[in-house]
Amino acid sequence: MIVIPARRFPVTMRLMNRIFFLLTLAAASLCAEDVVYIKAGHLLLDATQAPISPGALIITDGTVTSAGANIQPPAGARSIDLSAYTVMPSILDAHCHLWTGPFLDTPSPAYSALKAAQAVGYAVQSGVAALRVLGSGDFIDVAMRTAIDDGTIPGPHIVPAGHALTIPGGHGDRFALPYSMPLNDLYTPLNGFVSSPADAERAVQLQVKYGAKVIKLAASGGVGSLLDSPGDAHLSLAEMRIAVEEAHMHHLKVAAHAENLRSIMEAMQAGVDSIEHGSELNQEAVDYAKAHGVTLVPTLNVVDTFQTFGERQHLPEVMMTKARNLAKLHFPSFQLALKNGVTMAAGSDTFYSPGGVTVLDELVTDVKYGMTPRQALTAGTIQGAILLGLPKLGRLTTGMEGDLVALDGDPLTDIHALEKVRVVIFQGKVVTDKRDRR
Repeated sequence: MIVIPARRFPVTMRLMNRIFFLLTLAAASLCAEDVVYIKAGHLLLDATQAPISPGALIITDGTVTSAGANIQPPAGARSIDLSAYTVMPSILDAHCHLWTGPFLDTPSPAYSALKAAQAVGYAVQSGVAALRVLGSGDFIDVAMRTAIDDGTIPGPHIVPAGHALTIPGGHGDRFALPYSMPLNDLYTPLNGFVSSPADAERAVQLQVKYGAKVIKLAASGGVGSLLDSPGDAHLSLAEMRIAVEEAHMHHLKVAAHAENLRSIMEAMQAGVDSIEHGSELNQEAVDYAKAHGVTLVPTLNVVDTFQTFGERQHLPEVMMTKARNLAKLHFPSFQLALKNGVTMAAGSDTFYSPGGVTVLDELVTDVKYGMTPRQALTAGTIQGAILLGLPKLGRLTTGMEGDLVALDGDPLTDIHALEKVRVVIFQGKVVTDKRDRR
């Protein structure tokens, strides 16, 4: 500490010395490490390994610095006793959207952003460490990423796509406008609309310019849109190839919404990194996916619950009919991929409306249709981290980010333990605590 002689200016100099002293103390306080010691009844460091019972871990400034059995608390550490629970890494959602109000509504961008902020807050409080947002309007997903990263709002890691690339009238076209209106300013590459390979190249460039960290292609029609069918093929092979080439030049991965076999095969031939949904796989398709390292994000829960969800939301009958017909293909397709060892990551295809469905529900449904609990947990942690390009997530080993959930039960023996989240810790901070303290 610098001390200024106080002989000539006794009062002023004493005050200044005091200020320097206080600033020094404040700086020392800011440099102090935040150390958390966590006791676990069962500690699942890695979904592919056996749990450690009991176990413990130490999180220092948001990073795991020690984990395993017989870990002792360091001096001065804050202790969190989770010895009544199973502790495991937080889950990653490889395919979601953001809640912006009632389904099929078109609120203003400002209102949408406020609702989306609620959605990302709900996600992190639910035990979700990262969201890959595959399509939103007005670059709201990019805004959420920025606001979370700079501390404006709470939320998980966000991997935003900006606008999904689609054809006019395709799966990404939610605009029910009459043909008599001037539409040239709407159907542009900036808004994700593609009518040629040149459009596709420009659309990727513009999504990247405005913050996209993954590119989403709507290769086929879908259920959640009124103007098309899951059996429709939309983006051409040439359009998808140039989009993938451009995205990979920026070191970004490409996800393809692809329901029917033709769209699935052409998207993979174009070089995409993941197939979303994949409702009509055959043996040729699963063999191609394995040979070329394509990840499947099967989104089972949204199909499984669409009828209940649709009735509650009073969705149009055309959407309900498409969902019922698609389900006949979707689950056998998933089971074929599972049987053949296709790499899978978990995606909810939901909006994170507060109190609603999350990717944890997806893992429960994955087991319902044939995955083992270990396979589902691996898809929701390790494989999700690989697909999203977040190498510090998905495990609780030394050097990884301190993101975890404490469950009432063992998800390796009963996947429904994921429905009993009691504590959520994100980057070493408790964000949810529902422990019974009686």
